[in-house]
Amino acid sequence: MSFLQFANDTLFFCEESWSNVVVMKSILMGFELASGLKINFHKSRLAGVNVQSNNLLCYSKFLNCNQTRTPSKYLRLEVGGNPRKNLFWEPILNKLKTRLSVWKGRFLSMAGRTCVIKSVFNAIPLFYLSVFKAPESIYKSIISIQRRFLWGWGKENIPISWVSWEVLCKLKEEGGLELKDIRKFNFALLAKWRWRFMSQDKGKWKEVLESKYGVELACPHVPVKYQSWWWRDLVKVCREGGGEGWFLMEIT
Repeated sequence: MSFLQFANDTLFFCEESWSNVVVMKSILMGFELASGLKINFHKSRLAGVNVQSNNLLCYSKFLNCNQTRTPSKYLRLEVGGNPRKNLFWEPILNKLKTRLSVWKGRFLSMAGRTCVIKSVFNAIPLFYLSVFKAPESIYKSIISIQRRFLWGWGKENIPISWVSWEVLCKLKEEGGLELKDIRKFNFALLAKWRWRFMSQDKGKWKEVLESKYGVELACPHVPVKYQSWWWRDLVKVCREGGGEGWFLMEIT
């Protein structure tokens, strides 16, 4: 049995067995006796991966807690979903459409709409893009929402884009508006995990990855079919551009 702690949450991980469930409850009750605090089992959740529903129901009744099913959300991040499907990204797209609706830019200047795009884009999809690689269709959808808001001028019909989006993402010195390229931004956020993997000495997350995939991120000893989607996307992102990849070229 292992555990992770984040903020005021504690996550226990164990293999499915009655003995592990009994040990888990004993640990929590022992914590109550030692600290004088009380565990709120009604706020606790029990989730199972490849566990039969009947067994999960018995475990939850024994622990006096509720069940949670995957995919579920933790810290507003969907856990257990498939980030390669468009349905996974629908909540992000809906939030962007709400914040960047055309009518909200009716009384804003070009500079004002640019500031709104930057602030909204830096806030809403940042958490998702830091963990998951978005499909190409999601990149296009996000750019379409931003472009419509920027050039819409409050009109409901399809606006005319007078400048290509690639130019708008350039620096102001180069004639752009310094808007973020969603694809490159996503790649940079994901590559940060590899940078942390190489630079950080300790960490539970690093121990888990090393135990499963080995020390070398580029040459895992686990066959591709047994690798997680997150790991595959991470390796693929760092190799984009052919050859050894842009990531290794930047750090050497």
